[in-house]
Amino acid sequence: MRKTTFAAVAAGALILAGFAGWAISSNRPLQAKASSAIEPPMDPFSMMVNAKDLPTEELQDFTFVFSAPVVESRSSLPP
Repeated sequence: MRKTTFAAVAAGALILAGFAGWAISSNRPLQAKASSAIEPPMDPFSMMVNAKDLPTEELQDFTFVFSAPVVESRSSLPP
């Protein structure tokens, strides 16, 4: 009986805390902070062109090692 009462009280407290957090967080609208410095626009093309010494990754192809078994007919109907 003691464990059941403790579990019920703990569950109630968690539910109450969840509802309180949800109610408090949804009251105020989100506002973006303006930047005081003038930032130049990013140019992704020049970033890709000027990228040097990036790490490379080799792909090990295991398609022939673990190929699917060849099944002549998968139909359950007789020919």
